[in-house]
Amino acid sequence: MLPVPGVEHSPQFFRYSAALQGDPRASEFFVLIATPFGDPSAASRALPHLERAFPSATVALLLDARTGWARASVSALKDAGRKELAAGCVAAVLAGASWDESDPILVELDEAHFAVSLVHHVDLWDAVIDTYPIDASP
Repeated sequence: MLPVPGVEHSPQFFRYSAALQGDPRASEFFVLIATPFGDPSAASRALPHLERAFPSATVALLLDARTGWARASVSALKDAGRKELAAGCVAAVLAGASWDESDPILVELDEAHFAVSLVHHVDLWDAVIDTYPIDASP
């Protein structure tokens, strides 16, 4: 349980620490499920409160997902490469929480589109993240 002021329900979320290869600085990411029990707008309302509570984190709101594909919206990104990292975290949610073995997992993140190939090691995911054209969406 992680109480956040302003969040009335207990949203399901996944918390990741992610870094680009060769970069010693890791960034914190939350992937928040957009359809908690009964109220699909509850996660959207929780997003600004999470951003305030964790100002150094990037919050991705998972809007829709099915095997091999996900659509999400992400909070403001300041550093280059963080959108790719956010896409990798969204794909890791599908792979880890949904047992999605698709390769790649396509992630639509606002207007950007990524193809994420994942390999799981003992306690971490390695991801190869490429962009793909919009007409490749399912």
